[in-house]
Amino acid sequence: MKTNILYVHGFMGNSRGGTFQAIEDFSSRIEDCSLHTFQFDTLHTDVEATQKKIEELCGKFDINLLVGASLGAFYTLVARLPVRKIAINPCMIPSVEIPALKDRVTGENVKIDPKVISDFKTLEKYELYSSAFGIFGKQDQTFHFDENHNFSPLFKKIFHSERKNYAMVDGQHSLEKEELSQGFFPALDYFGIKHS
Repeated sequence: MKTNILYVHGFMGNSRGGTFQAIEDFSSRIEDCSLHTFQFDTLHTDVEATQKKIEELCGKFDINLLVGASLGAFYTLVARLPVRKIAINPCMIPSVEIPALKDRVTGENVKIDPKVISDFKTLEKYELYSSAFGIFGKQDQTFHFDENHNFSPLFKKIFHSERKNYAMVDGQHSLEKEELSQGFFPALDYFGIKHS
């Protein structure tokens, strides 16, 4: 069966940045695979528009593997589609985490419309529609997944499979190619996607 991948970048990210380039290289090791991406400029300004665009692209390219990083990983996890999902350093609670980030230009906290915050909160219930695999950087300084933060209940809700459906890898929020490979290939194995 052909593997059709859609990559969803993170907040203020580049659809063809370093993570995409690593996945592009990894996808060349999957027999009969196509990789697609799109610049999602509404990730933090219009939740419904972003979801609809993801659904539209998944339909257009017959996507059966959705891969997202950071805020894109949040959209991947909550996607209303019966596809396999790989979430790379997901922003688990964007209603809290995104407003806490600093604007790269002003240095002030990012401003998010109250409707977007409300929409994020609705999706943060994580009513999953299909299986997911998470890749987490142990030294992620943007989103922490340790006992000092309130992600444990969400982590257990999403990544609870009897077969381990997550990988903790060395690396920070933006994983280097080698670090990402330590989680990406186990994710392919988890989903039964053959690769070299």
